[in-house]
Amino acid sequence: MATDTTAPSAPERLIITNGDSAAARLQAAGVAGSVLAWRDVLHDGPVPDAGGLERLSAIRAAFIAADFGLGADEVAAEFHDRDAAVRRHEDFERVEIWLEHDLYDQLQLLQILDFFRSEGRLEGLYLVQADDYLGRQDPRRMRRLARGARPVTEAQQSLASAAWSAFTAATPHALAELADADTSALPHLGGALKRLLAELPDPLRGLTLTEERALAHLDREEVSSGELFRRVTEEDEARFLGDASFFRRLDGLAFAERPLIEGLPATSRSYVGRPADSGYAEFARARLRLTKAGREVLAGRLDHRVVNTVEHWVGGAHVSPAAFVRYDRQEGRLVAQS
Repeated sequence: MATDTTAPSAPERLIITNGDSAAARLQAAGVAGSVLAWRDVLHDGPVPDAGGLERLSAIRAAFIAADFGLGADEVAAEFHDRDAAVRRHEDFERVEIWLEHDLYDQLQLLQILDFFRSEGRLEGLYLVQADDYLGRQDPRRMRRLARGARPVTEAQQSLASAAWSAFTAATPHALAELADADTSALPHLGGALKRLLAELPDPLRGLTLTEERALAHLDREEVSSGELFRRVTEEDEARFLGDASFFRRLDGLAFAERPLIEGLPATSRSYVGRPADSGYAEFARARLRLTKAGREVLAGRLDHRVVNTVEHWVGGAHVSPAAFVRYDRQEGRLVAQS
């Protein structure tokens, strides 16, 4: 939902950013405008080519409500308000998109730029790209970023639409091709796409990069799930996973038919809506260790996605037992699962 922080003398400006923390930093810095927080974890769950913003929002709202244990009506209303706010972009002479370098934000950037391309709008569209996290910036840095806003170019908008189409496709082949192409018009996109492809299972063990890193840490020692979150996400140069998204991945390792880890008291979904002192805190304190199956998978003697028939989404691609596409992270290419 848009929050009006416009000073009376300020020019009409719509600012689209990644969430509430960035919106608060903008307000604290006195960057005036109507701030719209995009708020969607596009690297989790289905993001198919649905034929328009509102149709996709219905899919995303249903997924987020189910996956995070939230009220379906409440989530749907938030997406409706967001979409209605961005549809009113013609009310603003200037629209600024404030986003970061990480995968979470780069996927939002693709969606937003593709939306404006479908609307035929380029004039008055500006981009502020940060190479650090907006939610951590002090007011001086935010004002400096504001002065560095640059007009969105046709090349940037075209590249974003091509990348959004590849991301929402039913297979990741176009995505893999684009990750090896020239994406310099959007300087943070190439790295983000390669990190996204690493969330496809590898050919030998059926592990995503996040899963592999989690198991590798537990192979060295037992740690709490909260500490494991910190260690795994710190391995990314541009961290993008929030704790809830990471804990969902632990659910998949711990509560599969042949669990790869043990020690969680229940699924992370069981803690949604509970007080912080008895909710996620309890989940985050749980001590985790590898199971025998986990050691077998990590050693390459078992395939997690075969023995556990695990499925997940990478954009529009449903990675399931019926559509096993693997990504060789060493070679940087897709391979078919034998």
